Amino acid sequence: MSLLRVPSASIVAALTLTAGLLTGTASSTQAAPLSYYLPADVSYDASIPTPDEVLGYGVGTWHVRPDQVVDYMRRLAAASPRITLEEQGRTHEDRLQVLLTITSPANHGRIEEIRREHIALSDPTNPEPTDAQIGAMPVVVWLGYSIHGNEASGANASLVAAYHLAAAQDAETMNSLDHAVILFDPMYNPDGLGRFAHWANMHKGDILNGDPNHREHTEGFPGGRMNHYWFDLNRDWLLLQHPESRNRVVNFHRWKPNLLTDHHEMGANSTFFFQPGVPERKNPLIPEGNLDLTNRLAKHHAAAFDAENRLYYSKESFDDFYPGKGSTYPDLNGAVGILFEQASSRGHLQESVNGDLSFPYGIKNHFLASLSSVRGAVADRVAFLQHQSRFFREAKAQADALSTKAYVVNTQGDSGRLTHLVDNLTRHQVSVHELAEDITIDGMRYAAGEAVVVPLGQAQHILIRSLFEPLTNFTATTFYDVSTWSLPLAFGATFSGVERGQYRPSMLGERIQDGSIAQASAPDAGAYAYAFRWDDYHAPRALYRVLAAGHKARVATESFSARTDDGSTRFERGTIVIPAGLPGNASLQEAFITIAKEDGIEIVALRSGYADGGVDLGSPSLRPVDLPKIMVVVGSGVSAYEAGETWHLLDDRFDMAVSLVEADRVARIDLSRYTHIILPGGFYSRFGDGFTKAITDFGRSGGTLIGIKGGAAFLDSAVRERKAEGDDDSDAEVTPPDAERTYESYRAARAEQLISGTIVETNLDLTHPLAYGYQVPKLPMFRTNATLLPEVKNPFEVVATYSSPPRMSGYISEENQQRLSGQPAVLASRFGRGTIVQLLDNPNFRAIWYGPTKLFMNSIFFGPIVQGTSAPDTWLE
Repeated sequence: MSLLRVPSASIVAALTLTAGLLTGTASSTQAAPLSYYLPADVSYDASIPTPDEVLGYGVGTWHVRPDQVVDYMRRLAAASPRITLEEQGRTHEDRLQVLLTITSPANHGRIEEIRREHIALSDPTNPEPTDAQIGAMPVVVWLGYSIHGNEASGANASLVAAYHLAAAQDAETMNSLDHAVILFDPMYNPDGLGRFAHWANMHKGDILNGDPNHREHTEGFPGGRMNHYWFDLNRDWLLLQHPESRNRVVNFHRWKPNLLTDHHEMGANSTFFFQPGVPERKNPLIPEGNLDLTNRLAKHHAAAFDAENRLYYSKESFDDFYPGKGSTYPDLNGAVGILFEQASSRGHLQESVNGDLSFPYGIKNHFLASLSSVRGAVADRVAFLQHQSRFFREAKAQADALSTKAYVVNTQGDSGRLTHLVDNLTRHQVSVHELAEDITIDGMRYAAGEAVVVPLGQAQHILIRSLFEPLTNFTATTFYDVSTWSLPLAFGATFSGVERGQYRPSMLGERIQDGSIAQASAPDAGAYAYAFRWDDYHAPRALYRVLAAGHKARVATESFSARTDDGSTRFERGTIVIPAGLPGNASLQEAFITIAKEDGIEIVALRSGYADGGVDLGSPSLRPVDLPKIMVVVGSGVSAYEAGETWHLLDDRFDMAVSLVEADRVARIDLSRYTHIILPGGFYSRFGDGFTKAITDFGRSGGTLIGIKGGAAFLDSAVRERKAEGDDDSDAEVTPPDAERTYESYRAARAEQLISGTIVETNLDLTHPLAYGYQVPKLPMFRTNATLLPEVKNPFEVVATYSSPPRMSGYISEENQQRLSGQPAVLASRFGRGTIVQLLDNPNFRAIWYGPTKLFMNSIFFGPIVQGTSAPDTWLE
């Protein structure tokens, strides 16, 4: 084997460059040589291609593209016996997600045996492993980079880290490869990384410009942080709504790593962060052993950064509370997750309070953290493996001692929602069973075949409790992310704990393997009309298929009974009726077959237009439903997250065409081509009078306006011409200073009044078209702000109100509890010939809130049929 040794002259040059990369004393066009990143006096196998050789330039000179990352990883796998490469899957934009397995050739020779022995530690029903057995096992380390695409120093560092692990010949690396299996994910978010690389590279000049106002550092909407649909993938580990997360979690559970790293960036004026983070904000279900290992690792990170005289911190800012992040999800799965945050150059060079911050400087920091992670995991290999085994054994002991033995769940007859809920749980390796026996708990009846059972006595006991147990008691009132994440509440499900005295093993029916949609049967041709109920989650997709095919449909605003092949059958409000005799409805079978197969919707043949009860099928109470032509306002000033959630729901989940239109173009285009305009959260007043006039004219002319959060507030002020009470505080009473309020206490006092992700209960008017398809009036919603609308004088415009008190799970101050109680949550009103729908909370939050989806889809399909009403105090005028 020929060896490549870093020349001492190159080392000197690299050390000289190191200072310049942060202080700005080096030439702004100077690229970092590979020797800048690599440890000194380590020999490298010359047969392994370097990143520079494959890229054609030095790492950090340009932002690497996803295809270049994949190409380099393939080259390494082809050249090194230490590496194998597999394809995990593909992203929304059809980019490859690859995973490298890096270990010694000897370990590769028995890699499946190693994997099976390793995951056996996570099964508490296995005999407890002996010290000798654990001592012979390698530790499993997952290194993962840049889940936020515009935090690109991580993915670029992966090139250097992979090369080092493939080619380094030093004793430490050899020992690490003998005692560790390294699962190497070079880029968690290929789509976002590609978008940001294009932005940064297209604005790079021959002379690097560190001015923070330079366009290179100020991305245009939506930016490269998110994935294709503008979602933050670092919130999706638990929610699993995107292929990137689903593909990754398959391998996570296939291997059950002991340590997972998550490499990020933060503001340019920061330094470098590694955990433990804020100790008071740790998830209560994370065992103390996890914190002990995190602190042990921190000493290895500190030593690595001390040796290079690099600044860092470790016990502030970030926390381990929400388990949907990459650094916390492992903690509830018997592993240790570690967050790294590097001050960001957001391009190639940026000014900072610490001097000019270069892209290579950040890359090297992530490289150092990668090596210190492997070093620490190998040094404490036995402790990590013991922690894994102990975690699941202690979870089993907790399950045995807990009085609650299982959770039983139903979705009020909505099989679509239940299917998606089960799909999420099974992807997390949670065992879910059909309910085999009827059971009543606290007056709530769960019918066999219509509900599922999740036993707590299983390996994923801790994760199940995290997903099901409401959170109402908090030791801290500041949260880096949301304060609650109850999965059944997100799905609008009814669920109950089954206590020891009621639990019977015979309750457990067949184990459900996945969340596949059960296919229905399409009806035969020749009926008078066809109908399908609106209570299934996928009913809006079925309706859109019918309308997009050119067929005509109507919605029942009154219940009726009609003759079917099973006799007289009752249909509730919201039922979709497709009369066979209307023009365009002659050939319905193709659409019906697709609906039955892909949506699982049962379409019922109606044999007569004469109702056995209620209204006939030709009644004016069956209102025509038109094909929606939807525009979503996007652009700077609009929340990319909320716009993306709307786009994803309609485009990806319901197969509906959506036009994304920049806000600054709204006043200049023909809006008459649309039937609906959706305004996600945003600051719409900044778009000026022309925007406001265009939006209000659209509504007056017969369009449907749907505002979410900030969009709802905009519609209230701009369209309904209402002004919030208390905006004019010129006569406000002056509050005397509070002697107990100190400058130091400001942040904590302010945080107490924020609503940073809380589940609240709303009460629906089930007679309203926007509530069609719901069986129960109680609907959980996710609230992330304290905004309320002024007093509503017309009660008939109120679709939903907040319960008193509203909190179901999560942190909310008593003051905000009182403010929300009884207030409107959803409003629908006529405006000219159009309709305004105002949703105070985001019904599409992170794509996991399946419960309120129907409310949003009803706003689209049934918003136009909302009739005008007036306040009672005007009736005698």
